[in-house]
Amino acid sequence: MSLRIQDAGGASAGSSDGHVTVKPAQTLRAELPQHVLSVLPLSLFFPLGWMYAGVLLFLISLAFSGGYREKGLAIRNSPMLKPVLLLSLVSCLVAILLPRPAGEFWSAFGHYQTYLFLLLFLCVGAGDWQRRAVQFFLSGALIAASLFYLNFLQLLPLTTMTHSYVVYQGNKSILLGILLAVASGWTLNRLVIIKEGRWLRLLVLAYIVVALMLLTKSRTASLIMLFLCAMIPLSRLSFSWRSVGILGFFALLLWSGLQYAFSLPAPEKCIVRDMQDSSPAQVMVNRGLCTLHQARAFVRGENAGEDGMRAEIYHLTAQIASEKPWTGHGIGSWLSEYQERARGLSSGTMTTPHNDYLLYATEVGVFGVAALLWIWLSQLLIAKRMGGERGMMLAMLGVTMLIGGMFNAILRDGVFGMAFMILLAIPLAGARSGEQKNNI
Repeated sequence: MSLRIQDAGGASAGSSDGHVTVKPAQTLRAELPQHVLSVLPLSLFFPLGWMYAGVLLFLISLAFSGGYREKGLAIRNSPMLKPVLLLSLVSCLVAILLPRPAGEFWSAFGHYQTYLFLLLFLCVGAGDWQRRAVQFFLSGALIAASLFYLNFLQLLPLTTMTHSYVVYQGNKSILLGILLAVASGWTLNRLVIIKEGRWLRLLVLAYIVVALMLLTKSRTASLIMLFLCAMIPLSRLSFSWRSVGILGFFALLLWSGLQYAFSLPAPEKCIVRDMQDSSPAQVMVNRGLCTLHQARAFVRGENAGEDGMRAEIYHLTAQIASEKPWTGHGIGSWLSEYQERARGLSSGTMTTPHNDYLLYATEVGVFGVAALLWIWLSQLLIAKRMGGERGMMLAMLGVTMLIGGMFNAILRDGVFGMAFMILLAIPLAGARSGEQKNNI
C-alpha cells in the first residue's frame, strides 16, 4: 500500500484503489474550524463551560485557518446576513439614543448580538462536517437520555458534570429538555425519509421521547416535542376536504381533552421540588394540569400561585412595554423597571421575563421585536426553500425558537442563545439566497 499526497483542492481522505491519501498541512488547517464545529453539538449536553470552551476553540481555529476572503464571501452570500445585521443595527441605535443602566447594559447589549456568532459559524461553508455534526448531536441526546434514566434509577452521582441531570434547576436543565425535543423531531424526520435502519431509529426515538416526557420535568420541552412531531404529518398534507376533516378531528380531540382537564381538580403540588416523592408519570400529569389551571386562574384575575408567577411577570412586563411601545425603555432596562413595579409581589426577585417577545418590546420597542421576528421568519422561509431533510431540520429549529421564546429567554440567556446558534449552523451552512432544494 502506498501513500499519496493529495492536492489542495481535494476533499477525500482515501481512494478505492488501496492508496492512502494524506492531506497537506494547508488543507488540514483550512478544515480545522469545520472539525471543531462538527463536535460542538455534543458539548451542549455537558456543563456550560464545555460549550464556551468549544466556541473559543472554534474562534481560534477560524483565525488560524486563513482563507478570509472565501469566509467573507460565505457570510455575504448567506440569506441570514441582512436580518441579523438589522437586529444589531436596531440594538446599536437604541444603545446610542436611550439611557444605559449601570451594571446591566453591556451584558444585555451582548445578548442582542448573539446572532453574529451564527454568521461566524456559517463562514466555514458546507461540507461533510454537517453530517458529522448531526451524528454528534443525536449521540449527545442518547447520552443525555441515558443519564436521565440512570438518575431515575438513583445510579447517577451528584457531581459538577451531572448536576443539571440530577437537580432540576436553572436554564441548563430546561435546555437539556429542549435539546431532547429537537433530537426527537430530527430523529422522527429521519425515520420517515430514510428507509434503512428504521427499526433502530424507532427504538432510539422511543428511548429519547420517554426520557423527555417523564424525566426532564420541562413543560416547555414537552410542548415543543409535540409540535415538532406534528410538523412531519402536517408537512405532507395537501389542501383537500380530507385534510380539513383530519385537522378538524384532531382540533376537536384537543378541545375535548382540554375540557376534560379543566374538569379535574387542580393538583395540590405544582412545583418540582414539592413532587420529589411522586413518580415521573405523576410529575408529568401534575405539571400539565397545574399549567392549565394556572392559565385559567390568570385569565379570571385570580391568584395563579407560586408556580404560575410567569403569568404575573407577563402581565406586568406588558404594562411596562406599553409605556414606550416605539422606542422601548433601553437595553438592559427591564430588570430595574420590573423590580421597581413588582415590589411586594412573588415575582419581584425574578431576573428575566421568561419571554423574548416581551423583553424586546420592553427594551428595544416595536422595531426590535420586528427585527427579531424577521430573523425567525427568515429561518422558516429558508427552510421551506431548502426542502428535504435539511429544510425540515431548520424549520424545526425555527419552531422551537418561536415556542421557546414564549416561555424562556431564548436569546436573553447565553445558555440558550449560543446553543441555538451552533445548531442553526448545521442546516444553514452553505445556504445562499435563492437556493433550491439541497439535503445533507
